Amino acid sequence: MNIYIFGNGNISFTDFKKHYESVINKYIDDKNVNFLLCDFRGVDVLAMEVLKCNTANVSVYHIGGNPRYISDKFKTKVSSWKVIGDFENDEQRDSEVIKNCTHFIAIDFNSDSNRKSGTQRNIEHCEKLGKIRLTEE
Repeated sequence: MNIYIFGNGNISFTDFKKHYESVINKYIDDKNVNFLLCDFRGVDVLAMEVLKCNTANVSVYHIGGNPRYISDKFKTKVSSWKVIGDFENDEQRDSEVIKNCTHFIAIDFNSDSNRKSGTQRNIEHCEKLGKIRLTEE
């Protein structure tokens, strides 16, 4: 199982704990689960912080030569994480992560009638490809 965790950059800590951490914790000890993340503020960074001491089964995808953020390696499992980069843009990176995932955890808090967020576009892409959404229920 490859779980892509993604979402808005401006998520509140309360919303992250409710909609993400509770779901992540269901799978965090399963050695057959790989977590796929990107490196942006918000959901990506908060998910890294939850995962860093609990699992080595994490892949972080990023644009360019280095990730914008990666959790500290000292006394964590981060040194075992895979860092996959050199993508040209968000769309190229996100398409690769979506291709590699089987499941996803995502909530969109930002889309409105005038603007569809990148999170919502990725949710729709995952659903179109038949990826399985995991929720707190």
